[in-house]
Amino acid sequence: MKDFDDLELCDDRSSRVDVHVHARISNGELTISGHDLGPVVEDFWDDDDYEYWYQFDRANTEKLIAAIHGEEDTKAALLREFGGKKGCSKLRSLCRRKKIEYSFFSYP
Repeated sequence: MKDFDDLELCDDRSSRVDVHVHARISNGELTISGHDLGPVVEDFWDDDDYEYWYQFDRANTEKLIAAIHGEEDTKAALLREFGGKKGCSKLRSLCRRKKIEYSFFSYP
């Protein structure tokens, strides 16, 4: 599995919410980061933006990539499985089913 700097998983914009999600692999560890903006976010968080990160260590990155059959083309597999507005929900669901661990951070 090759490291890469940036893969856009979602860039969805609407009048109520903009959702931006990106993935990268550095030193064999996957990070998926997101940034949501807009009135929906403000209604929920009392702030107009919400940032979040899913961080996988090397072993769990390898488990995740194997689970989505991404050994040959990791970027294409990540985009296929976790692209779009529902991508992070699909990611959490797969990790629960396959017992893949990650750290989650968010702000606010």
